[in-house]
Amino acid sequence: MKKISLMIVAAICAVNAWAFNPNSKVLKAFNERFSKAQQVKWEDDEDRYYVSFVMSGVRSRVFYNKDGEIVRAIRYYQPENLPVGIQNRLLKEYSDYKQFGVVELTEGDTVNYIVKLYDDKHWLTVKVDEFGNSEVTEKLIKG
Repeated sequence: MKKISLMIVAAICAVNAWAFNPNSKVLKAFNERFSKAQQVKWEDDEDRYYVSFVMSGVRSRVFYNKDGEIVRAIRYYQPENLPVGIQNRLLKEYSDYKQFGVVELTEGDTVNYIVKLYDDKHWLTVKVDEFGNSEVTEKLIKG
């Protein structure tokens, strides 16, 4: 019985390992761009590959098409890693709030930053484009 259970587990692991291996174009593109990535984990679906990793302390998720081109990238980091101009704009426009965290979304040539801010009573979600234009997309009352 133990042998059968062990064989089933091995078969499931083998299928999972095979299912998440990117094709050579994608793997080459990833290794050229993110050679120092750690904690790399691949997933896929019919149209694209997803890779999650950490590089320079920043958790990232990159989406590739089957030709090895980046379709979308998401990075999660602390506000001090924002571009200086955007940091200054946020400090000026939301001076009563403290910055909590950032999700950077890149799609094509467009970069947007989703920034979480807070004060004693509220949480704000602010979307900032690469030019510093911002809008509050969510305001929650702390409770």
